[in-house]
Amino acid sequence: MTSRRFIELLLVAGLAGCLEAKGAVDPALAPRDVALPDGMALPETCTPSGVELCFDATDNNCNGLVDEGCGIHSGILQFVAKWDDPQADVELEVTDVNGDIAEVHSATSAGLYKERNCPEDPLCQYAPLENVYLVGAEPEPGRYRVAVRLNRLGGAIPPLRVHLGVRVGQRSYSLAFDLSPGAKTSERAFEFTL
Repeated sequence: MTSRRFIELLLVAGLAGCLEAKGAVDPALAPRDVALPDGMALPETCTPSGVELCFDATDNNCNGLVDEGCGIHSGILQFVAKWDDPQADVELEVTDVNGDIAEVHSATSAGLYKERNCPEDPLCQYAPLENVYLVGAEPEPGRYRVAVRLNRLGGAIPPLRVHLGVRVGQRSYSLAFDLSPGAKTSERAFEFTL
């Protein structure tokens, strides 16, 4: 085997590892009965920039994956909340069809796993984001709830801009919203059915 062919095989294997595709994805897998706060929409989006930008909670290269190749895990269900100020304590809370909330170090009964909890994780100082993804290849049918909550501003100045990237099957969605202290402004949540 030539050294060039060996390098090509390494690149292909590396790219496959970055994509972390798990099993055959049902192209019809899509959220139904989406319930969002007033004035919000869950548009299917991507920004065709040609390359994936890391830690922006967006599918930049329109391949259906959010922040792939950036050192965070992906699954056929994925939720990524990103904000700019690492002093803020923002919580991404994803509840599965059984009512279990995804936690760090422990998958829910439906297979959702939370990769990091900011600001406790040291990586949050460089990339303040939380990531929840499905460990298995097939999501359980039923109702899911996704909430993004501002727990503490720390030294951040409100309003705090948050970007939420969502992957369901081969589709990616994106939301941007502001969070501020207060009963009606500190959380944004939505629900959907698979």
